[in-house]
Parts: sequence; structure tokens; C-alpha cells
Amino acid sequence: MRKNHQPGRSNVLSNNAMVATSQPLSSQEALNILKMGGNAVDAAIAASAVLSVVEPGSTGIGGDCFAIIKMDSKKAISVNGSGISPYKANLDFFKKNYIDKIDLLSPHSVTVPGAVDAWYEMHKKFGKLEFKQLFLTAEYYAREGFPVHEIEAYHWKQNEEKLLKNKITKDVFLINNKAPKYATKFKNIKLANTLKLIGENGSKSFYQGDLAKDMIQSLNNLGGLHTEEDFYNQNTIFTDTIISDYKNYNIHQCPPNGPGIVVHLMMKLLEKFNWKDIDCLDPKRFHIQAEVTKICFELKETILGDPNFSDFNVDSLLKENVIEKLYNKINLDKVYDTKNAHVTSHPETVYLTVVDENLNAVSFINSICHAFGSGICSENTGVLFQNRGVNFRLEEGHPNCIEPNKRPLHTIIPGMLTNMNDEITMSYGVMGGQYQPIGQSHLLQNIFEFGMSMQAGLDLPRAFALNGKLKIEKTFSESAIKELTKIGHDIEISESTIGGGQGIMIDRKEGILIGGSDPRKDGLAIGY
Repeated sequence: MRKNHQPGRSNVLSNNAMVATSQPLSSQEALNILKMGGNAVDAAIAASAVLSVVEPGSTGIGGDCFAIIKMDSKKAISVNGSGISPYKANLDFFKKNYIDKIDLLSPHSVTVPGAVDAWYEMHKKFGKLEFKQLFLTAEYYAREGFPVHEIEAYHWKQNEEKLLKNKITKDVFLINNKAPKYATKFKNIKLANTLKLIGENGSKSFYQGDLAKDMIQSLNNLGGLHTEEDFYNQNTIFTDTIISDYKNYNIHQCPPNGPGIVVHLMMKLLEKFNWKDIDCLDPKRFHIQAEVTKICFELKETILGDPNFSDFNVDSLLKENVIEKLYNKINLDKVYDTKNAHVTSHPETVYLTVVDENLNAVSFINSICHAFGSGICSENTGVLFQNRGVNFRLEEGHPNCIEPNKRPLHTIIPGMLTNMNDEITMSYGVMGGQYQPIGQSHLLQNIFEFGMSMQAGLDLPRAFALNGKLKIEKTFSESAIKELTKIGHDIEISESTIGGGQGIMIDRKEGILIGGSDPRKDGLAIGY
């Protein structure tokens, strides 16, 4: 039981179905869809559509998504809805134009939005309700206005300067050149019209015709290389998940170009330590976590990219000799000196999960990369574009080097656990850009190593080793900071919280669902 004399949340329990998203309006919509007879896939798409309206700083139909879906007791399926680069975006172009790094606000940072195609294809394979039903509430909030919640208002204000840089973006996402305030209503009528067309006509209306032409023209006006053919060529990839065993469970992740393999590597390394005498908030725990992070990120940034452009075998990374070699790099008394692992970091993204009455489950994540993406908005559609292309390298021969119609190495990863009978046990995810593999391993350890509930596991303080710093939340004790500094960590107390998260566990013995939603976001777990 949680310490109820301290601020916090209880776990949410239900008998039949449950949703957990990063925003109450989204959670409510998912629940409504379930009660209308929709399944987990229907509810997840509808929830994500609402989030695309009410959390424009974190997600949108101009972004990407990944999902893990387990339906009708069949095996879990990975859904890759990440966007491709323009065909003209080759390394020679950047060399000729003396561009050695893709700028966060450049049209070259914009990959083709993948989310809408993924939603449509997921629905075509697994959905139950009519596709247009899944967009009605999102359209309503965009057209009639939605109340801006507290954390979203804070991030909106933080990004005013960015939104002012582009006239179209400024006109759509600011009011008199200011971010909308907390507890005020905000509308995006252009986006409402776009959502209506998508709902009525499917993804074809987004990737072909007037909507696509407007988006392409808006990018081309700024120097973008995008063509109608690029939008036409966007496709969603359905594959098996990549799986590793952990404490009599199977961890499911999406294959590359997502970094789900990093979760597997981290858990294999963390399992090699004896945690019986280590407290969940022990500095030693966070030191080990930091070292594992640095070692796995170094590997990730060296060898991972779009598998369609490489013959790299992911399974080879999980062999015991590889794990042992990585483990031997960890020293309990000093920090690891990372090489070639400098990455861009961003805190934005939305994660949601749904479990329906038939125990179908969806683990789902949608993002526009950095806060408000590229800051570029299409003139007539209300679509704000992601800037996922900043994750490409401009290094010849690198597996993540930009190439025509290639997907960049990603950050967003949904997670899922099944038992040894291949029954869904837990659907979960942690937001926060590059933090996500660390957040997932942190949550899994909290629950299965330290005996925490879902909500307590999400609540616990976090740290993130990145680019030579160990970022920690303000809830860390002074003694922990001193101990970590003594070992050699360069401590940075983060002004913002680290990540977010949602999760649902299935207690098959009692026949109940147990959900949690991260207090670092505006979110809500709810069931019936």
C-alpha cells in the first residue's frame, strides 16, 4: 500500500477494460469508444487522434507512431508507423550545400508523417467500428475548442519563441503571439477540417490530393525536398516483435529502426547484478543504471539504423558473449567514458495503452519529436510537422546516415510483457525522447525487482545519463547526489521532470486490471 499521508496516486482497478493516456480527455474518449463496442485498436486510434489536438506540443498527425498489438490471443505484432525521408535527401545534397548537421527547425528535419497511414492500416487489420467514428471527438475539440491543461500550457509557453519563427505556425498555434493560458479554450479549425477528411476518406486523403499538395508546398516554400511521390510511398510495416525473457516473462519490443533492442540489452545487463541488498533509491542503483545506459547507447549509436538499408542481425546482439562483453565494461567505483554516443534529446511524446473486455491489448506511442516538432505548419491543413529527421547522421557509411526514402533511427518505443503461456501480462510505455529505454528498464525493475505497484513504479524519482551528464530529478536526496558525485558523475539537476509513462497490468488470477498514469503528465488511467 502506498504511503497515503504523502502526495500521490493510487492504482486504478477495473473488472472489464482499461485505458491509460497522458491526457484526461483522451482517456475519456478511449473509454467511450470501448463502451460503444469498439475494441482496443479502435480506442487507441481515437485516443491518439484526440491527443493530436489537445497535446500539440508532443504529438500530432504530422508525426510518427509505433505500436504493439496483441489481439484474439494471437502473437503480438509490431507496427512501425515511422516516416521516410524525401527521395532527394541524399548525402550529396547536404555536402553540396555545406550542411553538416540537420537543424531542428529546418524543412530537412521533416520526414513524411507516418502516423495517419499507421492508424488506417491498424484499423483495416484489427478495427471494429467505422473508421470515421474514431475521429469525431478529436474533430469536435479542434473545431469547438478544448481546455488547455496545466502541463501542456507550461510547455506551450516554453516554446512561444519557436512558434513565432514561422508565420503560418504563429497564426495557428498562438493567440495574439502568445501561448494559450492554462484553463482557457483553444481551437484549430484547419486541423478539424483535416481530421474530418481523414475520418471520411481514410489515409488516402492525407497522402494524396489537396491535403498532400498543401503540405508539400508549405515545405517546398521553405526549401524542403519533399514530393508527392514521397508522400505516396509512405507505408506502414507490420512485423513480429523482438522478444527476450525476463523473470518468467517475455519482453516484447518493436524492431529497428526503433531502439527497442536497447531495452532488451539493458535488462540483460541489469539482471547480472545482485539487487537483494540494494534499495530502489540507492545511489549504487542509479550508478549501475547510468553505466548500462551509456554502454548500450554507445552501441546503439554505432550500429543501428533502418534495417531496409542494412543486413544487420538484431538477434546477434542478445547472445550471451555480447552481453558478457558489455557487462565487463561496468565498474561499480567509477564512470564509463562514452565514445561516439552524443545524441539529441527531447522530452516530448505521448504514450497510451488500452486493454479491452476480451483482453486484447494495444501499447501505442505517437510523437512529433521535439516540442512542437519542426515548428513548421502546413498552410491550410493545421498540420504541424515533426522533425524526426534530426536523428539522421550526415556521415558517409554510418548505418543511420540519411538516404532517399530511409527511416531515421528512432526514439519512441511501446512495451509489452507476456507470460510463458503467451498471455498478455502488462502493456506499458515511458515517454521522454532518448530516455525511453532507460524509463522502461527503470519501471520494469521497480515492479519486478523492487516489488512496486504500477503507479508506485511510475512515480519513483528518475535519472538519465546523457552526453556526459547525469540528469536527476529534484526529488533526489542530498546524500545520493554526494555519493554519485564522489563516484565521478557530473550531476545536473533537471529543471523539468524526466519523461512520463502509463501502464496496465492484468491479474489473471483475480480477473482485474491494474492501471497507472505518470504524475509528470496531465494523464489519467480509467476503467470500467
